[in-house]
Amino acid sequence: MQYVLMGCISVVSAVLLALMGCKIMQILQLSSYRARGVFAWLKATGWKYYVRYFAAAFFSGICMLVYVGCFWSYAVVRYLGLLFYAAHAVLFIVITAKQKDKTPLKCTPRIVRLAFLSAVLFGGASFGLLAAGTFLPVHYAMLGLLPLFVPFIVLLAHWIVLPWENLHNAGYERRAAKKLRQMPSLVRIGITGSYGKTTAKNILAAMLAQKYNVYATPASYNTPLGIARAVNDGLTAEHEVFIAEMGARYKGDIARLCKTVVPNYGLITAVGKQHLETFGSAEAIAAAKYELVEGLAPSGVAVFSADNEITRQMFDRTFGEKRLAGGMATSDTCVSYTDVSFDARGTSFTLRRGDESATVITRLLGRHIPSLTAVCAAAAAELGVSLPQIAQAVADMPPVEHRLQCLQNGDVTVLDDAYNSNPEGARNALEVLQAFGGTRIVITPGLVEMGQEEQEANTALGRAVFGKADYAFFVGARAQALQRGALDAGMPAENVFVCATRDEAVQKSGEIPGKKTILFENDLPDNL
Repeated sequence: MQYVLMGCISVVSAVLLALMGCKIMQILQLSSYRARGVFAWLKATGWKYYVRYFAAAFFSGICMLVYVGCFWSYAVVRYLGLLFYAAHAVLFIVITAKQKDKTPLKCTPRIVRLAFLSAVLFGGASFGLLAAGTFLPVHYAMLGLLPLFVPFIVLLAHWIVLPWENLHNAGYERRAAKKLRQMPSLVRIGITGSYGKTTAKNILAAMLAQKYNVYATPASYNTPLGIARAVNDGLTAEHEVFIAEMGARYKGDIARLCKTVVPNYGLITAVGKQHLETFGSAEAIAAAKYELVEGLAPSGVAVFSADNEITRQMFDRTFGEKRLAGGMATSDTCVSYTDVSFDARGTSFTLRRGDESATVITRLLGRHIPSLTAVCAAAAAELGVSLPQIAQAVADMPPVEHRLQCLQNGDVTVLDDAYNSNPEGARNALEVLQAFGGTRIVITPGLVEMGQEEQEANTALGRAVFGKADYAFFVGARAQALQRGALDAGMPAENVFVCATRDEAVQKSGEIPGKKTILFENDLPDNL
Protein backbone atom coordinates (compact mmCIF):
# COMPACT_ATOMS: atom_id res chain seq x y z
CA MET A 1 0.00 0.00 0.00
CA GLN A 2 2.81 2.38 0.88
CA TYR A 3 4.48 1.91 -2.50
CA VAL A 4 1.19 2.51 -4.32
CA LEU A 5 0.81 5.77 -2.40
CA MET A 6 4.41 6.73 -3.22
CA GLY A 7 3.74 5.97 -6.89
CA CYS A 8 0.66 8.20 -6.97
CA ILE A 9 2.51 11.03 -5.25
CA SER A 10 5.37 10.64 -7.74
CA VAL A 11 3.00 10.93 -10.71
CA VAL A 12 1.47 14.15 -9.36
CA SER A 13 4.95 15.51 -8.58
CA ALA A 14 6.15 14.63 -12.08
CA VAL A 15 3.31 16.54 -13.72
CA LEU A 16 3.84 19.60 -11.51
CA LEU A 17 7.60 19.64 -12.06
CA ALA A 18 7.21 19.20 -15.82
CA LEU A 19 4.92 22.23 -15.87
CA MET A 20 7.47 24.14 -13.79
CA GLY A 21 10.04 23.24 -16.44
CA CYS A 22 8.08 24.76 -19.33
CA LYS A 23 10.06 28.01 -19.14
CA ILE A 24 13.31 26.08 -19.53
CA MET A 25 11.82 24.23 -22.49
CA GLN A 26 10.78 27.55 -24.05
CA ILE A 27 14.29 29.01 -23.71
CA LEU A 28 15.77 25.77 -25.07
CA GLN A 29 13.42 25.99 -28.05
CA LEU A 30 14.34 29.63 -28.69
CA SER A 31 18.03 28.67 -28.46
CA SER A 32 17.63 26.19 -31.33
CA TYR A 33 17.84 23.35 -28.80
CA ARG A 34 21.36 24.25 -27.71
CA ALA A 35 21.84 23.85 -23.96
CA ARG A 36 24.38 26.66 -23.88
CA GLY A 37 21.55 29.03 -24.75
CA VAL A 38 19.75 28.13 -21.51
CA PHE A 39 22.84 28.75 -19.40
CA ALA A 40 23.50 32.00 -21.27
CA TRP A 41 19.94 33.11 -20.53
CA LEU A 42 20.22 32.22 -16.84
CA LYS A 43 23.49 34.12 -16.61
CA ALA A 44 22.24 37.13 -18.59
CA THR A 45 19.22 37.44 -16.29
CA GLY A 46 21.38 37.29 -13.18
CA TRP A 47 20.04 33.82 -12.32
CA LYS A 48 16.81 35.56 -11.24
CA TYR A 49 14.65 32.80 -12.67
CA TYR A 50 16.63 30.14 -10.86
CA VAL A 51 15.99 32.05 -7.62
CA ARG A 52 12.31 31.28 -8.18
CA TYR A 53 13.08 27.57 -8.24
CA PHE A 54 15.11 28.00 -5.07
CA ALA A 55 12.25 29.87 -3.40
CA ALA A 56 9.76 27.14 -4.34
CA ALA A 57 12.11 24.48 -2.98
CA PHE A 58 12.94 26.40 0.18
CA PHE A 59 9.42 27.34 1.26
CA SER A 60 7.78 24.03 0.36
CA GLY A 61 10.64 22.12 2.00
CA ILE A 62 10.52 24.15 5.22
CA CYS A 63 6.74 23.91 5.44
CA MET A 64 6.81 20.14 4.94
CA LEU A 65 9.61 19.68 7.47
CA VAL A 66 7.66 21.60 10.11
CA TYR A 67 4.48 19.69 9.32
CA VAL A 68 6.21 16.30 9.43
CA GLY A 69 7.82 17.19 12.74
CA CYS A 70 4.49 18.19 14.25
CA PHE A 71 2.01 15.70 12.78
CA TRP A 72 3.85 12.55 11.62
CA SER A 73 2.55 10.59 14.59
CA TYR A 74 -1.05 11.22 13.45
CA ALA A 75 -1.71 8.68 10.70
CA VAL A 76 -4.89 10.37 9.48
CA VAL A 77 -3.27 13.71 8.60
CA ARG A 78 0.45 12.93 8.27
CA TYR A 79 0.44 13.18 4.44
CA LEU A 80 -1.46 16.46 4.27
CA GLY A 81 1.90 18.25 4.46
CA LEU A 82 2.32 17.39 0.78
CA LEU A 83 -0.25 20.08 0.07
CA PHE A 84 2.45 22.66 0.83
CA TYR A 85 4.61 21.14 -1.92
CA ALA A 86 1.71 21.10 -4.38
CA ALA A 87 0.59 24.61 -3.44
CA HIS A 88 4.03 26.14 -3.99
CA ALA A 89 4.40 24.30 -7.30
CA VAL A 90 0.96 25.46 -8.48
CA LEU A 91 1.74 29.04 -7.37
CA PHE A 92 4.99 28.91 -9.39
CA ILE A 93 3.14 27.61 -12.46
CA VAL A 94 0.34 30.21 -12.20
CA ILE A 95 2.74 33.14 -11.79
CA THR A 96 4.80 31.94 -14.75
CA ALA A 97 1.71 31.42 -16.91
CA LYS A 98 0.51 34.97 -16.22
CA GLN A 99 3.74 36.46 -17.52
CA LYS A 100 3.45 37.53 -21.14
CA ASP A 101 6.05 35.85 -23.35
CA LYS A 102 7.02 37.52 -26.63
CA THR A 103 7.56 34.11 -28.18
CA PRO A 104 5.53 31.50 -26.26
CA LEU A 105 6.52 27.87 -26.07
CA LYS A 106 5.34 26.09 -29.21
CA CYS A 107 3.87 22.68 -28.51
CA THR A 108 5.74 20.85 -31.26
CA PRO A 109 6.16 17.06 -31.34
CA ARG A 110 9.75 17.57 -30.14
CA ILE A 111 8.57 19.55 -27.12
CA VAL A 112 5.94 16.89 -26.35
CA ARG A 113 8.67 14.23 -26.37
CA LEU A 114 10.92 16.38 -24.21
CA ALA A 115 8.12 17.11 -21.74
CA PHE A 116 7.19 13.42 -21.51
CA LEU A 117 10.76 12.29 -20.86
CA SER A 118 11.24 15.12 -18.35
CA ALA A 119 8.10 13.98 -16.53
CA VAL A 120 9.43 10.39 -16.45
CA LEU A 121 12.71 11.61 -14.93
CA PHE A 122 10.86 13.84 -12.47
CA GLY A 123 8.66 10.90 -11.49
CA GLY A 124 11.67 8.66 -10.97
CA ALA A 125 13.44 11.29 -8.91
CA SER A 126 10.29 11.85 -6.82
CA PHE A 127 9.88 8.14 -6.12
CA GLY A 128 13.57 7.85 -5.22
CA LEU A 129 13.39 10.72 -2.71
CA LEU A 130 10.20 9.34 -1.21
CA ALA A 131 11.83 5.94 -0.84
CA ALA A 132 14.93 7.50 0.72
CA GLY A 133 12.72 9.47 3.10
CA THR A 134 11.29 6.26 4.58
CA PHE A 135 14.68 5.67 6.23
CA LEU A 136 15.04 9.25 7.49
CA PRO A 137 13.03 11.34 9.94
CA VAL A 138 12.30 13.96 7.23
CA HIS A 139 10.11 11.48 5.32
CA TYR A 140 8.42 13.04 2.23
CA ALA A 141 9.85 16.51 2.94
CA MET A 142 12.80 15.59 0.72
CA LEU A 143 10.51 16.21 -2.25
CA GLY A 144 11.04 19.89 -1.58
CA LEU A 145 14.54 19.60 -3.06
CA LEU A 146 13.29 18.80 -6.56
CA PRO A 147 12.43 22.32 -7.81
CA LEU A 148 16.14 23.13 -7.44
CA PHE A 149 16.92 20.58 -10.15
CA VAL A 150 14.16 21.39 -12.64
CA PRO A 151 16.46 23.15 -15.20
CA PHE A 152 19.06 20.41 -15.01
CA ILE A 153 16.60 17.52 -15.30
CA VAL A 154 14.97 19.17 -18.34
CA LEU A 155 18.43 19.53 -19.91
CA LEU A 156 19.25 15.92 -18.99
CA ALA A 157 16.09 14.82 -20.80
CA HIS A 158 17.17 16.97 -23.76
CA TRP A 159 20.59 15.29 -23.89
CA ILE A 160 19.09 11.81 -23.58
CA VAL A 161 16.70 12.32 -26.48
CA LEU A 162 19.11 14.42 -28.58
CA PRO A 163 20.64 11.55 -30.64
CA TRP A 164 17.18 10.39 -31.69
CA GLU A 165 16.11 13.97 -32.47
CA ASN A 166 19.19 14.45 -34.64
CA LEU A 167 18.39 11.26 -36.57
CA HIS A 168 14.77 12.33 -36.96
CA ASN A 169 15.75 15.80 -38.18
CA ALA A 170 18.31 14.38 -40.59
CA GLY A 171 15.61 12.21 -42.10
CA TYR A 172 13.35 15.23 -42.51
CA GLU A 173 16.17 17.11 -44.26
CA ARG A 174 16.94 14.12 -46.51
CA ARG A 175 13.30 14.03 -47.52
CA ALA A 176 13.50 17.70 -48.55
CA ALA A 177 16.78 17.16 -50.41
CA LYS A 178 15.27 14.20 -52.29
CA LYS A 179 12.23 16.26 -53.27
CA LEU A 180 14.49 19.01 -54.63
CA ARG A 181 16.58 16.48 -56.59
CA GLN A 182 13.39 15.21 -58.20
CA MET A 183 12.78 18.72 -59.60
CA PRO A 184 15.84 19.20 -61.86
CA SER A 185 14.35 22.14 -63.75
CA LEU A 186 13.68 24.08 -60.55
CA VAL A 187 15.87 27.19 -60.12
CA ARG A 188 17.17 27.19 -56.55
CA ILE A 189 18.37 30.43 -54.94
CA GLY A 190 19.99 30.91 -51.55
CA ILE A 191 20.17 34.28 -49.78
CA THR A 192 22.29 35.03 -46.73
CA GLY A 193 23.91 37.94 -44.97
CA SER A 194 24.22 39.44 -41.52
CA TYR A 195 21.19 41.57 -42.26
CA GLY A 196 18.74 42.23 -45.08
CA LYS A 197 18.07 38.56 -45.83
CA THR A 198 14.31 38.55 -45.42
CA THR A 199 13.78 41.87 -47.19
CA ALA A 200 16.01 40.72 -50.06
CA LYS A 201 14.11 37.43 -50.27
CA ASN A 202 10.81 39.29 -50.60
CA ILE A 203 12.22 41.75 -53.14
CA LEU A 204 13.70 38.98 -55.30
CA ALA A 205 10.50 36.91 -55.08
CA ALA A 206 8.49 39.91 -56.31
CA MET A 207 10.90 40.47 -59.21
CA LEU A 208 10.94 36.85 -60.34
CA ALA A 209 7.17 36.55 -59.96
CA GLN A 210 6.94 38.82 -63.02
CA LYS A 211 8.04 35.84 -65.11
CA TYR A 212 8.02 32.67 -62.99
CA ASN A 213 5.96 30.73 -60.49
CA VAL A 214 7.99 31.46 -57.35
CA TYR A 215 8.02 29.83 -53.93
CA ALA A 216 10.06 31.46 -51.15
CA THR A 217 10.54 30.20 -47.62
CA PRO A 218 7.84 31.82 -45.48
CA ALA A 219 8.45 34.33 -42.65
CA SER A 220 11.93 33.78 -41.20
CA TYR A 221 12.24 30.08 -42.00
CA ASN A 222 16.02 30.09 -42.39
CA THR A 223 17.18 27.08 -40.36
CA PRO A 224 17.71 23.52 -41.62
CA LEU A 225 14.40 22.33 -40.21
CA GLY A 226 12.61 25.51 -41.28
CA ILE A 227 13.76 25.18 -44.88
CA ALA A 228 13.10 21.42 -44.88
CA ARG A 229 9.58 22.07 -43.65
CA ALA A 230 9.06 24.74 -46.32
CA VAL A 231 10.17 22.31 -49.03
CA ASN A 232 8.27 19.30 -47.74
CA ASP A 233 5.02 21.12 -47.02
CA GLY A 234 4.90 24.02 -49.50
CA LEU A 235 6.94 23.34 -52.63
CA THR A 236 4.98 21.83 -55.52
CA ALA A 237 5.71 20.65 -59.06
CA GLU A 238 4.15 23.87 -60.41
CA HIS A 239 6.86 26.04 -58.87
CA GLU A 240 9.68 27.12 -61.16
CA VAL A 241 11.87 29.02 -58.69
CA PHE A 242 12.63 28.27 -55.04
CA ILE A 243 14.18 30.99 -52.85
CA ALA A 244 15.65 29.96 -49.50
CA GLU A 245 16.64 32.44 -46.83
CA MET A 246 19.68 31.00 -45.05
CA GLY A 247 20.54 32.00 -41.49
CA ALA A 248 23.58 31.07 -39.44
CA ARG A 249 24.68 31.35 -35.83
CA TYR A 250 27.47 28.77 -35.94
CA LYS A 251 30.09 27.57 -38.36
CA GLY A 252 28.70 25.00 -40.77
CA ASP A 253 25.06 26.12 -40.55
CA ILE A 254 24.91 27.43 -44.13
CA ALA A 255 26.98 24.54 -45.47
CA ARG A 256 24.36 22.21 -44.02
CA LEU A 257 21.58 24.19 -45.71
CA CYS A 258 23.40 24.10 -49.04
CA LYS A 259 23.61 20.31 -48.90
CA THR A 260 19.82 20.27 -48.88
CA VAL A 261 19.12 23.06 -51.37
CA VAL A 262 22.21 23.00 -53.65
CA PRO A 263 21.54 26.55 -54.93
CA ASN A 264 22.04 27.63 -58.54
CA TYR A 265 22.36 31.22 -57.35
CA GLY A 266 23.72 32.57 -54.11
CA LEU A 267 23.17 36.14 -52.90
CA ILE A 268 25.14 37.71 -50.04
CA THR A 269 23.53 40.97 -48.93
CA ALA A 270 26.07 42.20 -46.38
CA VAL A 271 28.37 40.92 -43.65
CA GLY A 272 28.58 42.57 -40.25
CA LYS A 273 28.95 41.69 -36.59
CA GLN A 274 25.58 40.11 -35.89
CA HIS A 275 25.85 36.91 -33.80
CA LEU A 276 29.41 37.82 -32.87
CA GLU A 277 28.95 36.06 -29.53
CA THR A 278 28.34 32.65 -31.12
CA PHE A 279 30.84 33.03 -33.98
CA GLY A 280 33.62 34.56 -31.90
CA SER A 281 35.09 36.90 -34.53
CA ALA A 282 34.20 38.93 -37.60
CA GLU A 283 36.40 36.62 -39.68
CA ALA A 284 34.38 33.60 -38.55
CA ILE A 285 31.15 35.36 -39.54
CA ALA A 286 32.52 36.10 -43.01
CA ALA A 287 33.69 32.49 -43.41
CA ALA A 288 30.25 31.22 -42.41
CA LYS A 289 28.49 33.43 -44.95
CA TYR A 290 30.93 32.39 -47.67
CA GLU A 291 29.77 28.79 -47.17
CA LEU A 292 26.91 29.74 -49.51
CA VAL A 293 29.36 30.40 -52.34
CA GLU A 294 31.22 27.17 -51.59
CA GLY A 295 27.93 25.24 -51.56
CA LEU A 296 26.64 26.40 -54.94
CA ALA A 297 25.91 23.94 -57.70
CA PRO A 298 28.86 23.44 -60.14
CA SER A 299 27.50 26.01 -62.58
CA GLY A 300 26.19 28.29 -59.83
CA VAL A 301 26.41 32.09 -59.84
CA ALA A 302 27.35 34.11 -56.74
CA VAL A 303 25.99 37.66 -56.39
CA PHE A 304 27.63 40.08 -53.96
CA SER A 305 26.80 43.55 -52.69
CA ALA A 306 29.28 46.23 -53.72
CA ASP A 307 28.15 48.37 -50.77
CA ASN A 308 29.76 46.24 -48.09
CA GLU A 309 33.51 45.98 -47.65
CA ILE A 310 33.54 42.30 -46.71
CA THR A 311 31.26 41.23 -49.56
CA ARG A 312 33.50 43.12 -52.02
CA GLN A 313 36.46 41.16 -50.66
CA MET A 314 34.47 37.96 -51.14
CA PHE A 315 33.79 38.94 -54.75
CA ASP A 316 37.49 39.53 -55.38
CA ARG A 317 38.52 36.08 -54.12
CA THR A 318 35.78 34.16 -55.90
CA PHE A 319 36.90 32.43 -59.10
CA GLY A 320 33.60 30.96 -60.26
CA GLU A 321 30.71 32.74 -61.93
CA LYS A 322 30.08 35.92 -59.97
CA ARG A 323 28.26 39.24 -60.13
CA LEU A 324 28.67 42.48 -58.20
CA ALA A 325 25.88 45.00 -57.67
CA GLY A 326 25.73 48.21 -55.70
CA GLY A 327 25.81 51.96 -55.54
CA MET A 328 28.92 52.76 -57.54
CA ALA A 329 28.97 51.92 -61.24
CA THR A 330 32.35 50.35 -62.04
CA SER A 331 33.63 47.87 -64.56
CA ASP A 332 32.72 45.08 -62.10
CA THR A 333 29.19 46.10 -61.16
CA CYS A 334 26.43 44.73 -63.37
CA VAL A 335 23.67 46.69 -61.63
CA SER A 336 24.07 50.04 -59.87
CA TYR A 337 21.88 52.82 -58.50
CA THR A 338 21.98 56.59 -58.13
CA ASP A 339 19.81 59.53 -57.02
CA VAL A 340 18.72 57.98 -53.72
CA SER A 341 16.18 59.84 -51.60
CA PHE A 342 13.79 58.73 -48.90
CA ASP A 343 11.21 60.23 -46.60
CA ALA A 344 8.20 59.11 -44.61
CA ARG A 345 6.45 57.94 -47.79
CA GLY A 346 9.18 55.57 -48.97
CA THR A 347 12.38 55.38 -50.99
CA SER A 348 13.17 56.42 -54.56
CA PHE A 349 16.26 55.88 -56.69
CA THR A 350 17.42 55.22 -60.23
CA LEU A 351 18.42 51.66 -61.03
CA ARG A 352 20.94 51.13 -63.85
CA ARG A 353 21.96 48.04 -65.81
CA GLY A 354 24.29 48.64 -68.72
CA ASP A 355 22.75 51.34 -70.88
CA GLU A 356 19.32 50.89 -69.33
CA SER A 357 17.91 52.80 -66.39
CA ALA A 358 14.63 52.83 -64.51
CA THR A 359 13.23 54.99 -61.73
CA VAL A 360 12.16 52.98 -58.70
CA ILE A 361 9.68 54.37 -56.18
CA THR A 362 8.82 52.01 -53.33
CA ARG A 363 7.10 52.05 -49.97
CA LEU A 364 10.05 50.17 -48.49
CA LEU A 365 11.92 52.46 -46.11
CA GLY A 366 15.63 52.94 -45.59
CA ARG A 367 18.97 53.70 -47.19
CA HIS A 368 19.67 49.97 -47.51
CA ILE A 369 16.72 49.36 -49.89
CA PRO A 370 18.53 50.50 -53.09
CA SER A 371 21.48 48.22 -52.26
CA LEU A 372 19.27 45.18 -51.66
CA THR A 373 17.30 45.99 -54.81
CA ALA A 374 20.48 46.14 -56.90
CA VAL A 375 21.70 42.76 -55.63
CA CYS A 376 18.31 41.17 -56.29
CA ALA A 377 18.07 42.86 -59.70
CA ALA A 378 21.41 41.32 -60.69
CA ALA A 379 20.02 37.84 -59.99
CA ALA A 380 16.65 38.59 -61.61
CA ALA A 381 18.35 39.93 -64.74
CA GLU A 382 20.33 36.68 -65.01
CA LEU A 383 17.00 34.89 -65.14
CA GLY A 384 15.61 37.11 -67.88
CA VAL A 385 13.52 39.64 -65.97
CA SER A 386 13.66 43.04 -67.66
CA LEU A 387 14.61 46.25 -65.87
CA PRO A 388 11.10 47.78 -66.24
CA GLN A 389 9.63 44.60 -64.75
CA ILE A 390 12.13 44.78 -61.88
CA ALA A 391 11.23 48.41 -61.14
CA GLN A 392 7.51 47.68 -61.26
CA ALA A 393 7.84 44.71 -58.92
CA VAL A 394 9.62 46.79 -56.27
CA ALA A 395 7.14 49.63 -56.66
CA ASP A 396 4.21 47.26 -56.03
CA MET A 397 5.77 45.63 -52.97
CA PRO A 398 4.06 46.05 -49.59
CA PRO A 399 6.28 46.84 -46.58
CA VAL A 400 8.02 43.83 -45.07
CA GLU A 401 6.54 42.91 -41.72
CA HIS A 402 8.63 43.98 -38.68
CA ARG A 403 11.37 45.45 -40.88
CA LEU A 404 10.90 49.20 -40.83
CA GLN A 405 7.22 48.61 -41.41
CA CYS A 406 5.29 51.88 -41.17
CA LEU A 407 1.99 51.64 -39.29
CA GLN A 408 -0.42 54.54 -38.70
CA ASN A 409 -2.70 54.88 -35.69
CA GLY A 410 -4.25 58.34 -35.59
CA ASP A 411 -1.58 60.87 -34.65
CA VAL A 412 0.86 58.07 -33.82
CA THR A 413 3.14 56.64 -36.52
CA VAL A 414 4.86 53.39 -35.61
CA LEU A 415 8.06 52.25 -37.30
CA ASP A 416 8.18 48.54 -36.55
CA ASP A 417 11.80 47.40 -36.88
CA ALA A 418 11.43 44.64 -34.31
CA TYR A 419 13.41 42.02 -36.25
CA ASN A 420 16.49 44.18 -36.72
CA SER A 421 19.39 43.65 -34.30
CA ASN A 422 22.63 44.81 -35.89
CA PRO A 423 24.57 48.08 -35.62
CA GLU A 424 24.29 49.09 -39.29
CA GLY A 425 20.57 48.38 -39.48
CA ALA A 426 19.90 50.23 -36.23
CA ARG A 427 21.67 53.35 -37.48
CA ASN A 428 19.72 53.13 -40.73
CA ALA A 429 16.45 52.89 -38.81
CA LEU A 430 17.34 55.98 -36.76
CA GLU A 431 18.04 57.84 -40.00
CA VAL A 432 14.58 56.89 -41.23
CA LEU A 433 13.04 58.05 -37.93
CA GLN A 434 14.71 61.43 -38.41
CA ALA A 435 12.82 61.86 -41.70
CA PHE A 436 9.44 61.77 -39.94
CA GLY A 437 7.64 64.73 -38.41
CA GLY A 438 6.24 65.32 -34.95
CA THR A 439 7.88 64.14 -31.74
CA ARG A 440 10.30 61.34 -32.54
CA ILE A 441 10.66 58.51 -30.03
CA VAL A 442 12.83 55.39 -30.02
CA ILE A 443 12.15 52.32 -27.89
CA THR A 444 14.93 49.73 -27.91
CA PRO A 445 16.56 47.04 -25.77
CA GLY A 446 19.79 47.53 -27.72
CA LEU A 447 22.05 45.09 -29.49
CA VAL A 448 22.66 41.50 -28.43
CA GLU A 449 25.00 38.60 -29.21
CA MET A 450 27.88 41.03 -29.73
CA GLY A 451 30.25 39.13 -27.45
CA GLN A 452 32.88 41.26 -25.74
CA GLU A 453 31.92 44.23 -27.91
CA GLU A 454 28.35 44.36 -26.63
CA GLN A 455 28.77 47.18 -24.09
CA GLU A 456 30.74 49.31 -26.55
CA ALA A 457 28.23 48.64 -29.36
CA ASN A 458 25.28 49.66 -27.21
CA THR A 459 27.03 52.78 -25.97
CA ALA A 460 27.66 53.70 -29.63
CA LEU A 461 24.00 53.04 -30.44
CA GLY A 462 23.00 55.32 -27.58
CA ARG A 463 25.19 58.06 -29.03
CA ALA A 464 23.60 57.56 -32.45
CA VAL A 465 20.14 58.21 -30.99
CA PHE A 466 21.08 61.82 -30.23
CA GLY A 467 19.88 64.08 -33.02
CA LYS A 468 17.64 61.40 -34.50
CA ALA A 469 15.10 61.07 -31.68
CA ASP A 470 13.60 63.57 -29.24
CA TYR A 471 12.94 60.93 -26.58
CA ALA A 472 14.64 57.60 -25.92
CA PHE A 473 13.29 54.67 -23.90
CA PHE A 474 15.97 52.06 -23.25
CA VAL A 475 14.76 48.68 -22.05
CA GLY A 476 16.28 45.84 -20.08
CA ALA A 477 19.77 44.68 -19.22
CA ARG A 478 21.58 46.85 -21.79
CA ALA A 479 19.73 50.06 -20.96
CA GLN A 480 22.54 51.52 -18.85
CA ALA A 481 25.05 51.34 -21.70
CA LEU A 482 22.52 52.87 -24.11
CA GLN A 483 21.70 55.63 -21.65
CA ARG A 484 25.38 56.39 -21.10
CA GLY A 485 25.94 56.80 -24.82
CA ALA A 486 22.91 59.07 -25.30
CA LEU A 487 23.85 61.32 -22.39
CA ASP A 488 27.50 61.49 -23.45
CA ALA A 489 26.40 62.61 -26.91
CA GLY A 490 24.43 65.49 -25.40
CA MET A 491 20.85 64.21 -25.18
CA PRO A 492 18.94 65.93 -22.32
CA ALA A 493 18.70 63.66 -19.28
CA GLU A 494 14.98 64.38 -18.87
CA ASN A 495 14.38 62.88 -22.34
CA VAL A 496 16.19 59.61 -21.67
CA PHE A 497 14.38 56.84 -19.75
CA VAL A 498 15.49 53.44 -18.50
CA CYS A 499 12.64 50.91 -18.37
CA ALA A 500 12.48 47.36 -17.06
CA THR A 501 10.11 46.14 -19.79
CA ARG A 502 8.89 47.17 -23.21
CA ASP A 503 5.35 47.51 -21.84
CA GLU A 504 6.60 50.09 -19.36
CA ALA A 505 8.35 51.98 -22.17
CA VAL A 506 5.18 51.93 -24.31
CA GLN A 507 3.10 53.21 -21.40
CA LYS A 508 5.49 56.08 -20.65
CA SER A 509 5.87 57.03 -24.31
CA GLY A 510 2.08 57.16 -24.55
CA GLU A 511 2.07 59.97 -22.00
CA ILE A 512 3.94 62.26 -24.41
CA PRO A 513 1.29 64.49 -26.03
CA GLY A 514 0.81 65.46 -29.65
CA LYS A 515 1.72 63.93 -32.98
CA LYS A 516 4.58 61.48 -32.70
CA THR A 517 6.57 58.79 -34.47
CA ILE A 518 7.74 55.80 -32.44
CA LEU A 519 10.54 53.54 -33.65
CA PHE A 520 10.58 50.07 -32.13
CA GLU A 521 14.17 49.08 -32.77
CA ASN A 522 14.74 45.40 -32.04
CA ASP A 523 12.36 43.39 -29.89
CA LEU A 524 14.37 40.70 -28.17
CA PRO A 525 13.00 37.17 -27.82
CA ASP A 526 12.60 35.83 -24.29
CA ASN A 527 15.94 34.00 -24.30
CA LEU A 528 17.81 37.31 -24.82
